[in-house]
Amino acid sequence: MSNFSRPSNPPTDETFKTDVKRLSSSMRFNKVLTAIGSHAILIFFTVIIVYPVLWMVLTSFKTNDEVVTNIWGFPRILQWTNYTNAWVEAELGSALFNSAIISLLTLFLVICFASVAAYALARFSSRWLTVILLIFVFTMQTPTPIIPLYVEVAKLHLTNNLAGLILVEAAGGLPLAIFIFRAFFQGIPRELMDAANVDGCSDLRAFLSVVIPISGPAIATVGILQFVGTWNEYFLPLLLIRNPVMRTIPLAIQVFFYNWGRTEWAYVFASLSIATVPIIIIYVILARQFIQGLTAGALKG
Repeated sequence: MSNFSRPSNPPTDETFKTDVKRLSSSMRFNKVLTAIGSHAILIFFTVIIVYPVLWMVLTSFKTNDEVVTNIWGFPRILQWTNYTNAWVEAELGSALFNSAIISLLTLFLVICFASVAAYALARFSSRWLTVILLIFVFTMQTPTPIIPLYVEVAKLHLTNNLAGLILVEAAGGLPLAIFIFRAFFQGIPRELMDAANVDGCSDLRAFLSVVIPISGPAIATVGILQFVGTWNEYFLPLLLIRNPVMRTIPLAIQVFFYNWGRTEWAYVFASLSIATVPIIIIYVILARQFIQGLTAGALKG
């Protein structure tokens, strides 16, 4: 006699269908819970990020007394004159122009030099190139030596000069940009560049004709990070710029902080709201490429 016996109650079609329905219902329930949890987390972080910006804009329409007495509420009467007064008193037009020139030229220099250096570090293998890469990585972790930097810039007669500030900003942005570009270039198939060499292109021509056109995500990532960092920079312009005509946005906003702790907060927030607009525009233009750069490994080592 066989040791195996047939089940006394074999499953019927209806039992099988019931089990399938239960499993499908459980899967749908888990999917709904996951979606609710994901959306709740996204909403939470969206509120954390968006609310300070919304609060800044609302505060810019209040009177100076209302900023103190009605911190979290809506403005009772919209003070549109805060923007016009802040624009005139801080000379924001000139400051915006200076900040735009400094940020764009710094970004141009960083992208040009960092992309070429990163291409060499990703394309060729050498012990000395590894040492150079480690030096760049190390400089990302070290603070700026302020006194030697100022002495060197003063010796070159570049203080109180936009060119000197641009060079210093570009030098500070190179390590991170090289790190990002190198990581992106390493993800490009080597056969693509070898094919360009077979077609008669030099390494420089292959870099300009093949690599750069497909490096939009890396360029966008470096562009947003560098532009925002340069636009918001306060200490270096304060250190190197003395002429009021050359003031950047952060230095221009400083005029509303008076002696004895008196501050025109309404004008400060109006100026900050104006200064935020270019950053939002840049991000909107480069957002898709920026996200592709993140997901494609532009920030991975």
